[in-house]
Amino acid sequence: MNKKRKAALSAMAFALLTTMMGNSLLPPVFGACCYFAAKDKDINQPGQKAFISWNPKDKFEAFTVQPKFEGNAVDFGMVIPTPSKPKLDTMPRDFFKDLAMYTILMPLPEAIYTPGDPPQPMAAAMPMAAFGGKSIDFSRKKESVHVLESGVVGSLDYKIILADDANGLFEWLKANHYSYGGDEATLQFYIKKKWLFTVMKIDPAQMKKGPDGSYLGEVTPTRFAFSTAECIYPLKITQLSVKKNTDALFYVQAPSQMDLQADWSWMHSYRSMYLTYMLGCSADPQQQAELQKCDAWLAEKRQKDPNYETTKLEWAKALNDRDLSVLEDPKKNYGLMGTGDLPKGAKVLALNDFLAEVKAEYLKRDQKIDQYAKQDMTQMEDRYQPAKGFIVKYDPKSVGTSFVYSRYAWYPARDVPSEDVKGLTRLKGHLQKGQWLTKFRKILRKDEMTHDLVLAEVPKTNEQTYTRIMPTSPP
Repeated sequence: MNKKRKAALSAMAFALLTTMMGNSLLPPVFGACCYFAAKDKDINQPGQKAFISWNPKDKFEAFTVQPKFEGNAVDFGMVIPTPSKPKLDTMPRDFFKDLAMYTILMPLPEAIYTPGDPPQPMAAAMPMAAFGGKSIDFSRKKESVHVLESGVVGSLDYKIILADDANGLFEWLKANHYSYGGDEATLQFYIKKKWLFTVMKIDPAQMKKGPDGSYLGEVTPTRFAFSTAECIYPLKITQLSVKKNTDALFYVQAPSQMDLQADWSWMHSYRSMYLTYMLGCSADPQQQAELQKCDAWLAEKRQKDPNYETTKLEWAKALNDRDLSVLEDPKKNYGLMGTGDLPKGAKVLALNDFLAEVKAEYLKRDQKIDQYAKQDMTQMEDRYQPAKGFIVKYDPKSVGTSFVYSRYAWYPARDVPSEDVKGLTRLKGHLQKGQWLTKFRKILRKDEMTHDLVLAEVPKTNEQTYTRIMPTSPP
């Protein structure tokens, strides 16, 4: 295919797809740079980040947090409430950077036009698709505050305490030089639920100093593991440290896909995004009705609350051997990790077999292989090397009926500098085969942070694999 024809077909495909999607601003369908922006946002944007592992059978949870630190370490303290006594462990310092790298969305598939295909737009098919612990009972002491455990984890000095009343705990924090920025009412919220508190203070000797003598950097990620009746994340205690809103990013690993509840579910935005994409590919009446329902629900929410924002799903998959092989040899296996399901009847085609079929099409159409055909196949051989992605051949019966408008498509690999993926070996042991890893983001306003987050299982019939960029994917 010559450059002019190739450019014209790309422009035609993009224009038609944009028209089918309506007037929303879409990233270029054939671009492969959206995921770099998503990675940078994930790594650099301030807010809360948490990696949560949930074992519903044993009622056991672990969450990992990594607070950023700026200022005078002597005056720095944190208070972390948990439903039961936690076990504390350090995690790799770049743990969240590695998670961000691991969960970058794959690029959007591209149509491959051959002599047997009319030039038409192509849209990608998106699939629908060990802990153990016991509850711990502590006898309530007469003292207002009782220290149950003390120690050092990473660069943090910590104490696990039990408190009878908020006033006593508030005074204890001040007396022990923990600069807690909250108030007694917030502490009382957790005391009434009979939660425990882990108070943490940075050891200045283990921190780096800036030019002005202040201590700088991110605290080593800390993992809290504890028994709990439900998968929960303590959110309310952070309310007073937020000026306007906070960008909360969650990675949740569990036997089932996980979500926030009710209006905060990521399903509202994901289904609308997915169905918008489907409408450009001949969505059936039932799907169109679902999209209309999704849009009406969101419009009603924003009429009542103009600042309402949905939770956004950013990556989701049940991890298998192929996904975990990335942690064994990141450089070799990273690019094609998270391929996801192919459309019904589709199959991966080896490059040599694909070129043989293209050659047969040229012979059938032109009765010869001329210079143009040779040049086209040479370019295809270079562009579609196995290390760069893979070729998919669709079932001819499905072409033009729902998702696909060409018989072949190119599924590009993720392409990032190899040095950036070497550290993924640090995730070994933390990510587990057969577990769902679900990544979602919620911009939380200060006035919304009145309660803790309770996470719920997504019904099996509604689980959503999301590993490839859609034209309507959040930037």
